[in-house]
Amino acid sequence: MKSLVVLFAGELTGNAFEPLNDGPSAFNESIVRSSRFPDVERILILTRDDIVLRFPDAFRKDHPVKVDIIERDAWTAMSFFECISKEAEGFTRVFIAWADCPFIDPDFAAILHKKHVKYAAEYTFADGYPYGLCPEILDRGILSVLAKLSEGALTPVTRSLVFDIIKKDINSFDIETDIAPTDLRHLRLELACDTKRNTMLCRSLDGITAANYGEVVQTRSESLRTMPAFYAVQIAGKCPFECTYCPYPAFCLSGKGKSPGLSAVKRTDSMSLLAFTGLIKKIAEFSDDAVISLSLWGECSFHPDIASFIESVLAYPGLSVLIETTGLGWQEPALEKIAEVVNASAPRTNGQKPVNWIISLDAVGSGCYRVAHGVPLNEADTLIREALATTERLQSLFPGTVWPQMVRMNENEAELETFYRFWKEKYAQVIVQKHDHFCKSITDRRVADLSPLTRNPCWHIKRDMCILLDGTVPACKEDLYAERSYGNALVDRLPDIWEKTGAVYTQHTKCNYEGMCGACDEYYTYNF
Repeated sequence: MKSLVVLFAGELTGNAFEPLNDGPSAFNESIVRSSRFPDVERILILTRDDIVLRFPDAFRKDHPVKVDIIERDAWTAMSFFECISKEAEGFTRVFIAWADCPFIDPDFAAILHKKHVKYAAEYTFADGYPYGLCPEILDRGILSVLAKLSEGALTPVTRSLVFDIIKKDINSFDIETDIAPTDLRHLRLELACDTKRNTMLCRSLDGITAANYGEVVQTRSESLRTMPAFYAVQIAGKCPFECTYCPYPAFCLSGKGKSPGLSAVKRTDSMSLLAFTGLIKKIAEFSDDAVISLSLWGECSFHPDIASFIESVLAYPGLSVLIETTGLGWQEPALEKIAEVVNASAPRTNGQKPVNWIISLDAVGSGCYRVAHGVPLNEADTLIREALATTERLQSLFPGTVWPQMVRMNENEAELETFYRFWKEKYAQVIVQKHDHFCKSITDRRVADLSPLTRNPCWHIKRDMCILLDGTVPACKEDLYAERSYGNALVDRLPDIWEKTGAVYTQHTKCNYEGMCGACDEYYTYNF
């Protein structure tokens, strides 16, 4: 009843080879821990030759059991399963995990193994635990089937690959699952030393196991806030609409901001490319896997250097772009230039597409469009046609990255189902977003209250950094008037700003929601 352990190391970063809290590296710890899995007689490490060249000492150490290394220029889903199917000859079952998981739990692996054997399962996994604690178990007999199912799959190996292949024909397999007693999937914890963010998390949760994870996470809740994953940046002041459901028009007329007293549709101010490139350099140094939104406020299509802005972000492989747009104001040369930049960019290491697009349509017909966006009836038909034409053009240039969106409100509820069905069938992806009343500062147009029964610390305070046109960093998007300003991202150090905003998160972990936080209904929504 011999077992083979497969540790995938084909996408490891330098973080996996650094000492963790003055102890062994995550790479070394994953090998030591997996050597204690039931009946293990061999550990197989699948890696790339360039990783071995960069970290040769890590691959030369002696280990408790036989360790073999297979190197490839690149690993795909197909080559992954074909290799395992061949190498598992003579073994009864295979444990699969990633080699950058320092807390993979051998005691829990034994529990999964016992269940796997007892019920003669072909595939056993754990569900609801933080990622990185539990291996997956495959029966030797299905490896050839998985290799067959993965034929032609030239996509990179992902952490969910085994289940992704099995679910292609999931009813054909005998599957066992261990359901977590405390489901923490909503926290999106990844206990792997891949990114700076996750490595920081691993350092904070040292000693975590499958048995104590709930208690550890609860008692160290402040440590779950690592660094920003999402930067919402305002690069243009102008917006084509003065929407009834948005606070930005009132802000523009309030006398605050860079163009005081001008309406949103008349503003012409924007962030300079020089200032933005400096900001992106600082972001890349601080957060190595972030998504950069160019749409905090205003319509970024009106920025004359929009293509260069996107190019400056994509110069960093760990960063990607999100554009939320009305679909108005886009010029064909700019879109073609953006497509050239995207096609020439390196693959993203943060798991995202180089650019994702959200098109704020909010309606099916021109009548509802007029009400939602506050435009004259004689202009609504022309404008919605332009927005729809832009949506089609974006889909042709950037297939699979376009998300038509409706902000669900009392005013457009009657068109919601039609909107959803149409775009779901057309693009297979659509967003229905709840209305945000901005801490009750504008009329509440929500159709329903979707807030959870138990309040958690705010996702946005935990993962987002908002940057206004002049570089001001408010507490969050809700703080449009920057009543709580924590610095200027164009001149101050981002880690210093982030540390200051952490005080609000600390309050939330203690169920203290002061000021606008007490009236907020966005704390349970998240971006990336």
